[in-house]
Amino acid sequence: MGAMSLDHPECGQQHATDMWRRQRGLSQLDLAIRAPLSQRHVSFIETGRSRPGEGVVHRVAEALEVPLRDRNILLEAAGLAASYPEVPLSDGAAAPFRNAIRMLLESHEPYPAYVINRWWELIDANAAGRRIFVQTGDGPINLVDAILGPGPIREMIDNFSAVGWVFLRRMRREVADSGPDERLQELLARAEAYMKDVPVADENASAELVICPHLRIGDQVIKTVSMVARFGTAREVTLDAKLVELMFSGDEEAEAFF
Repeated sequence: MGAMSLDHPECGQQHATDMWRRQRGLSQLDLAIRAPLSQRHVSFIETGRSRPGEGVVHRVAEALEVPLRDRNILLEAAGLAASYPEVPLSDGAAAPFRNAIRMLLESHEPYPAYVINRWWELIDANAAGRRIFVQTGDGPINLVDAILGPGPIREMIDNFSAVGWVFLRRMRREVADSGPDERLQELLARAEAYMKDVPVADENASAELVICPHLRIGDQVIKTVSMVARFGTAREVTLDAKLVELMFSGDEEAEAFF
């Protein structure tokens, strides 16, 4: 293998540090200052002339804000052991965090709450959430298809144009912030296809501070407010990629409905 560089297996000849640095819009000097390393050292790592030690990999990954899953890839590509474990939520070690998520879901009743993974799969919800996203198959619901694709959820969203474009922009940001991930790229391509004929909403014409779904349910339009909760200091891959989407009532009519 020769001099060990931080190659990602999906990047071909492109070095992962170079890919992440360019993705973050940084020069080699910028990264050297952030790491901190010498600019020459950064250059040698990117060209494969220098084999980085574990401390250097961690400093580079932190400076580039690389997600934990991809930090493990950087470490392994440099011939080092992965530092960040990946533990299923069903594992005993994850029990306190699994319980915290469950408590958050249950305490949020009667408002909907959803647990979403890295690939926009709905993997858990409280009772209120399940009443809106009805499980119809064996596998998890993918929100890209459920919200943006043709079907009952898209038809339920009264302000779909605004919500759909906000969703798509959020996906683009998250894909840009992630490392090479074919599954995410395929999801983004599907989302782009779903939205290609949807006119861009004039968000400046809206009096709302945040674009959130208005759900048409029967003869009512239920205005909602949504926000995201996540483990901000996770050192484990699964927890780092989990988020909980919380939905609240947006006005008195929605409060009475929920």
